[in-house]
Amino acid sequence: MWVAWQKQIKELLEEIENDQVAEEPVCPFLIQNVSTESLRKQRESHLIVAALIATVAFSAAITVPGGLQSEKGSEQGTSLLIHEAAFKAFVVTNAMAFTFSVSALFTHFGVLDNLLSQFKFGTIFYRTQLVSGVLIYATLAMVIAFST
Repeated sequence: MWVAWQKQIKELLEEIENDQVAEEPVCPFLIQNVSTESLRKQRESHLIVAALIATVAFSAAITVPGGLQSEKGSEQGTSLLIHEAAFKAFVVTNAMAFTFSVSALFTHFGVLDNLLSQFKFGTIFYRTQLVSGVLIYATLAMVIAFST
């Protein structure tokens, strides 16, 4: 049933796109005229940024801020700052930054092609835009994590 609706919506959008109003063509989706070279450069920079954010977030999770309990006992190996609100905010936002950046890497390498093709994000342009949005969240989460 979903496929039939999708086909009908596509046909309606194509019909609207072919119409003209006041001798100007109607285009429901404004897609920038992007050259493949600029798109390739943008994807390469996204790959570098995502890899750097993932690396920094992973290393920050391994080397816990404030250090670990070294005394023998039930709390040995836990963080010294575990009860601090800033440390909890760091852990959450650092995990978010890592998750977003790894998601951007997976999307860049086409791991999610099957999922994205259902939503018509399969083209390089839409994939690049999706990665760009995810990297904004990853960068924001990383900035918050290191601010705390």
